[in-house]
Amino acid sequence: MHVVFDGSVVRPPFSGVHLSVRAELAATAPLMEKATILALDEALGRAVRTHPHCVLRPPPSWTRSVAGRILWQQFSLSRICHSLGADVLHAPAYTAPLFSSTPCVLNVHDIIALEHPRLCAPMNVAHMRLFLPRSARRAAACIVSTNHVAERLCAVVGIPRERVHVVPLGVDAARFQRESAIPGEVGVTPRRYLLFTGNLEPKKGLDTLLDAYPRIARCTSLELVLAGRAAWRSHRLRRRIATYDGPGRIHALGRVPGAQLPALYQHAFAFAFPSVCEGFGMPVLEAMAAGCPVVHSDHPAVLEAAGGAGVSFPVGDADALARAVCALHDSPTGREELAESGRQQAMEHTWGRWAIHAAEILRANSR
Repeated sequence: MHVVFDGSVVRPPFSGVHLSVRAELAATAPLMEKATILALDEALGRAVRTHPHCVLRPPPSWTRSVAGRILWQQFSLSRICHSLGADVLHAPAYTAPLFSSTPCVLNVHDIIALEHPRLCAPMNVAHMRLFLPRSARRAAACIVSTNHVAERLCAVVGIPRERVHVVPLGVDAARFQRESAIPGEVGVTPRRYLLFTGNLEPKKGLDTLLDAYPRIARCTSLELVLAGRAAWRSHRLRRRIATYDGPGRIHALGRVPGAQLPALYQHAFAFAFPSVCEGFGMPVLEAMAAGCPVVHSDHPAVLEAAGGAGVSFPVGDADALARAVCALHDSPTGREELAESGRQQAMEHTWGRWAIHAAEILRANSR
């Protein structure tokens, strides 16, 4: 069986979806009898180069732009699949060619752009509205990471539930467990800071965290570290961070290199994930793998990702978030127990496990 993987979405600036797709394809392609990966990402190429039945075929360089990738996917990808004699196409990021004779398995990470357009960039909303529903309807099968996304996809797009497969994302636990020294430029003391990682954007609920932080700082003396690039509609948030003059201190690090992330998690007192809306919540598993206790919002998808191994609080409730962090501070034993529960949860979510399920779905929906 010959599987063509559309890895064209993997390009900087890397988001959680980009990194998930890279890990998914690197784990799944070697399991197939023959695999062609269409991607410009060098790291993905290195990951599969040792497998002789896997071939990396870069699309044109102009697909690095969003518009270029959309045009290539819709007008060239189906022709490429046909010329390669593909038995199935794996489209791992929301959209696929709308006119193609090759069976397609589609990953839908979330439908936030359809249900909550105010939380997404206008270009992303337009792209998803135009292509996601039609891509999902014509796909032979859809893969989602949580039951929440499965339910919403079926309800909003009208996909039969039997065509939607829930396969939770994985995490490279060994990477986050490998002991690392905290970067000196961060300027904080280990175990004396509360951490957030992720893009600075509306859906991440950072206003809730900033509302909660003064109380957290007063009861714990923890500093706040924010690691993530400034994304869409972050101007007001960045101004609020820059002008903060309350108790404690806020460190806005911007985008942090991937090599530094394990150390940030490992040395944090706790990890805060106040998201308003998610399809999964990869940073939750990363923090847990690193042994960092997690306090997270009770959005249904995040609850599934955490698997009961974190402390949850109602979405948007800054007082509840502050109480949860302060309670952890007052209970060292409880904090250690939470960290251990998180480690166990992360160990159950491997990319190898994801790939085995995905390979089964690809085989079941090939020609």
